[in-house]
Amino acid sequence: MEYILIFIAAVFVNNVVLSQFLGICPFLGVSKKVSTAVGMSAAVTFVLTISTIVTFLVQKYILDAFGLGFMQTISFILIIAALVQMVEIILKKVSPALYQALGVFLPLITTNCCVLGVAIMVIQKDYNLLEAIVYAISIAIGFAFRALQSTLTALIATHGLTTWNLLGNIVTIISNAAMNVVFLNGYLGFPQMGVKGVALATMLSWLISSTILYFILRFKVHHKIRSTDFKRSRVILPDWIRIGFPAAVEPVSFQIFQVVLTAIVVHLGIVAMTARIFSANFAMLAVILSVGLSCGNQILVAHLVGAHDFDKANRRLHQSLIAGSASGLIVAIIVALLGEQLLSFYTSDPEIIRLGRYCLWCDVILQPFKAANMVITSALRASGDSKFPAIVGSAMMWTCGLGTALLLAFGLHLGLVGIWLGMAADEFYRSIVNYIRWRGGKWKEYGVV
Repeated sequence: MEYILIFIAAVFVNNVVLSQFLGICPFLGVSKKVSTAVGMSAAVTFVLTISTIVTFLVQKYILDAFGLGFMQTISFILIIAALVQMVEIILKKVSPALYQALGVFLPLITTNCCVLGVAIMVIQKDYNLLEAIVYAISIAIGFAFRALQSTLTALIATHGLTTWNLLGNIVTIISNAAMNVVFLNGYLGFPQMGVKGVALATMLSWLISSTILYFILRFKVHHKIRSTDFKRSRVILPDWIRIGFPAAVEPVSFQIFQVVLTAIVVHLGIVAMTARIFSANFAMLAVILSVGLSCGNQILVAHLVGAHDFDKANRRLHQSLIAGSASGLIVAIIVALLGEQLLSFYTSDPEIIRLGRYCLWCDVILQPFKAANMVITSALRASGDSKFPAIVGSAMMWTCGLGTALLLAFGLHLGLVGIWLGMAADEFYRSIVNYIRWRGGKWKEYGVV
């Protein structure tokens, strides 16, 4: 039973990608082909399991035995890199077919931070060898599961069937909520399971989601996975790396940027931190709409660029830009007008409500630029020009964006309001620079594959 709980927790509850934010780069950069997702997942599963066993033995019988625990990180990095190279050489000689199937995926695993992260977490959790193996395999399955689920969603969206993705998500949410009620309260003959019931409900809802996505892909899109897809994936791999890896850089950088801003807000006090959390929850209403519009724009622009209809792609971008910015502004204004009533659902503290209302009105300034930035960035990625928003956007985020936030928050003593206006300024800077890049027409020279 203990091993089953480790498996469920690692795959569904404390998923290495969604909960611990490890391995995000290969996860976000995975191709919109099932074959490449399967290749990456197989490589991660294989290397993660072997490296965990080896690093566990090295930790227990060498580092701990000789008092060299301070060399854990560097030792594990060297072991993982050497192990990956050794496995690649052995596979090339012993099983050329498997080596060809994995292709470049295997050496790329060296840079996957979840491999090192799992090796260290096994030691921190004080697992024995068998528990460590179960945990490593479970983490790898969790990574593969999310990668495949993300790929299925992307494939369906690429064919313009975003409504089916929405319906699938609705079914998943409803089934998850229903099973939570059943398992927590012991209805329908089930025992009251507590936290284990929540984990089981999450697991089953994810399985339902994946099953729905698979059947949509199989019978609505009529997509079949063939052995030739694996050979094809090796051909398009350079383009996958060229577009996918840079496309993963900016979202990861943005998440780290938000973590840094949160750490800054913590120093402003508990009231500021609470107001930020409550306000951000309602601000997400406008963000969700912007995400949907930017994803739709990305699909349309990709099709038009692929057809070399650059003028129509340019018109589509401007139409999406106007629609995204306007809708983001309207939703943000509605949320700000209802700010006091919305925040009262969380707290009755007048100071938190007052500060939260200020933040929501600052969000009115932020959302149009955020929507514009998301639309333009998605269009650049769709055309194959993903390096520019990744490099330049991330650089501006950590210089101009962070600098403006610190200046307003502490230089002008605006506190949390200054942080929020700094985030608005960051979106403004990046949207302007990305738009200038689009207007320059450099994206016409790239293409996807």
